[in-house]
Amino acid sequence: MKPDKIYLSLTLLIILTVFSWVTSCSHIADIATLPEVCFTGEVLPIFVNNCAISGCHDGAGRESRMALNSYDNIIRDISPGNPDASRLYQVIIAKWANRMPPSQPLSLENRTKIRVWIEQGATLTTCTDTTGTGGNGGGGNTYVARACFSRDILPVITSKCASTGCHDATTHREGYNYTTYSNIVSSVSPGNPSGSRLYQIITQSGGESKMPPSNSPQLTVAEIDSIGKWISYGALNENCGEVCDTINPVTFSGTIWPIMQTSCVGCHSGTSPSGNILLASYSNVATVASSGVLLNSLKGTGVPRMPVGSTFSTCRIRQFEIWINNGFLNN
Repeated sequence: MKPDKIYLSLTLLIILTVFSWVTSCSHIADIATLPEVCFTGEVLPIFVNNCAISGCHDGAGRESRMALNSYDNIIRDISPGNPDASRLYQVIIAKWANRMPPSQPLSLENRTKIRVWIEQGATLTTCTDTTGTGGNGGGGNTYVARACFSRDILPVITSKCASTGCHDATTHREGYNYTTYSNIVSSVSPGNPSGSRLYQIITQSGGESKMPPSNSPQLTVAEIDSIGKWISYGALNENCGEVCDTINPVTFSGTIWPIMQTSCVGCHSGTSPSGNILLASYSNVATVASSGVLLNSLKGTGVPRMPVGSTFSTCRIRQFEIWINNGFLNN
């Protein structure tokens, strides 16, 4: 075959291939027929876990001008309804130097979620959790993926800061009562962790104003980080769902003890535990569990409901029931 004919044949083949691809794409389901993509549960975690990490788009350092840790920040570079005109979407699908993240591109699934979310209007959609007793059950609350007050912040502050004799409603040492949102937020500058009295005292390395005091259960690095992120997100009083699994095995080390450390140990430890109930170790928890006091207090059956200032979801209480009914093992 002559070269000019070969060239013509290849050109026709390319045209037919492109035409086939375009026409096949035209049969993709209408965007209106797709389920609504949830920003808080599906889109925000993608940006938080892949882009808003320390040293990148977390709102601090060299990339502070383009924080990707909240809806208000993300929407700045989005053109609702038009992914192709959205700068943020263009950088996550870029192939070379401008791609984000630079070292590990987002998966096709995550890129598709973001595109569909933009095409659907890029609204602040939230996820309603209706499972209640399993899977991601959280008692029917709206699930918030980021650090959230009712689920992540209040239990920690109540347990480790608002314990008896400190910043509880009775003592309110130094004038601080950290048992409610309104009282806690009075020590916060929303959007500015470093300018917030609460964050300043929990990040101090020592001194009389450090909180909690050195002789009390300390906040973990993860708990301090959650409080900092909550403040940076605007210190909102959100009602959050939770990741609560009653389908897979419920263990002391993997399920029960982390909850106790966050919500109970701060008050029920040391030489003068609240209510004279010690919950500082497995043996302490097992003793209270075997007597029935633990479950009764979580349900508020015959005794004051615990934890103080907040209550566990139906699913969370069910996890304790499962662990207790299986013999409250140290597993």
